[in-house]
Amino acid sequence: MRMPSVIGRHLGEAERMLREAEAPVTGIVRTSPPGTPPAGPLRVVRQREDGEGVELVVAASVALSGEGDGDEQGVRAAI
Repeated sequence: MRMPSVIGRHLGEAERMLREAEAPVTGIVRTSPPGTPPAGPLRVVRQREDGEGVELVVAASVALSGEGDGDEQGVRAAI
């Protein structure tokens, strides 16, 4: 099975892409910088194949002040 790259995608979109590729999501780990409250939609910042499927590491997307609308522009992943 060919594993699609879902890094940078919103979590729901990443799960859909992997389901369509018949690659089961075996785990989802949420991360954020120390002392920073998570905000915004979750995006995939890492994916790791584990032999049975793929484990995703996600972080909240944080809109940069005064930029973008929370979509593709003006958004960065808080790692």
